[in-house]
Amino acid sequence: MDGKRSPEPFDRLTRLCATMVEALEAHPEYREDEKCVVFMHDEEMSGAVLHGYDSDIAAMADVFVHMRGVFRANGKDLLFAPLRGGADS
Repeated sequence: MDGKRSPEPFDRLTRLCATMVEALEAHPEYREDEKCVVFMHDEEMSGAVLHGYDSDIAAMADVFVHMRGVFRANGKDLLFAPLRGGADS
């Protein structure tokens, strides 16, 4: 899938994700320092909205830490290994 980054929702899935973030912000227990990643996927594409993060990398690091916790809670482990040396590789 080709990636696209935009400060505004640009398709059906990112609009749905943005609406979920709006619901989060409207909730009485929401605090300004909280962050979230809303991800949706259908048979054709994926969409995500990152809320409260200063960088995409920080958001993805939090997603990976959360995923590892889910795996460990189920008696498994999740390890990440780079497939290439970096952006220039």
